[in-house]
Amino acid sequence: MIDKLLVENIKQTVPDDNVAVLLSGGVDSISVALAAERIGKKITAYSFCLDNEPSYDYNKAQEIAKNHNWSFIGTVIDTSKLEEDFYKLVNLGCKKKTHYECVYPFLYVYPKITQTYVLSGWAADGYYGVSKKANIHYKHTKEKFDEFRDNYFLPENTAGYIMHKKVSDMFNKKFITPYLRMNVKEYFYSMDWYQLNQPYQKHHVRTAFNLDKDVKKHLNLQLDSKINVLFERLLNNNEINYKGRTRVMDLVRDWPKSNPTGATLNQFML
Repeated sequence: MIDKLLVENIKQTVPDDNVAVLLSGGVDSISVALAAERIGKKITAYSFCLDNEPSYDYNKAQEIAKNHNWSFIGTVIDTSKLEEDFYKLVNLGCKKKTHYECVYPFLYVYPKITQTYVLSGWAADGYYGVSKKANIHYKHTKEKFDEFRDNYFLPENTAGYIMHKKVSDMFNKKFITPYLRMNVKEYFYSMDWYQLNQPYQKHHVRTAFNLDKDVKKHLNLQLDSKINVLFERLLNNNEINYKGRTRVMDLVRDWPKSNPTGATLNQFML
C-alpha cells in the first residue's frame, strides 16, 4: 500500500524523466528512489561526506546506487569554511541546532545537482516515532502516539523544511517530498506505534520494497556524518560565540531566528 502511495505522489509531482534523489543508507530515501524507479524515472543519487571521511550513509548510498545501476555523485565538503557557512545559515533563517546541522551539507550538495526535481525521504520519521523520546513517553497508546506525531508537524518543526526548501530554491531546484502528502499521512495515522515498528522498525515499507532488514535503523543525518561534532568548533570562535556559550544549542539561540510564514507542515501537504 505505501509503495503505491509514494508512486502516485511522484507521478503527480515529477514530470521529468531524470530525477535527483538525496540518498542515505536509510529506508526512507531508498523507498523514494525505488518508487521513482518503478515508474521509469532515471535516478541520480546524491550523498556527501566531510573532508574525505565517508560516513555509513555515504558508503551505503554508493553501494545501493551501484546495486541498482543508478548514477552516484558524492560531494566532499571542505569544512574549513564552516564559520563562513554559519552566517549563510543564519541568513537562511535557521533556528535550532538541528536545523543548522541538517541544512549545512546541502549548501554543497545542491550546486552539484543537474536535475530539476530533487526527491527526498524527508518527514517520514515523524510518522514512526523513532526517537528516544517517543519510545519512552509516547508509544504505549494510540492517543499519545498521535499527540507525538501532531507535535512533529507544528510550526516550530516546520523551519527545517522551510530552510531546506530555501536552499533548493537558491539553486532553482524543486524539492519533492513524497512522504509529506496527505494520503501518506492518513495511511500512517491509521496505525499505532507497534503496528508500524513491530516486528521490526518500518517493516511496512521494508516489505513493500523488498528491503533487507539490515538496512540501517534510524540515525540522524548530523550524527552519522559527524556534523554535530564539527559544529562544536564554533564554540571556539569568539565572534560567533560572543556570549561564551559551552553548548552549540545555546550558541545558535543567540542569533536571529524566525519562522516568517508561521506555517505548519500540514499546510505543505496536498
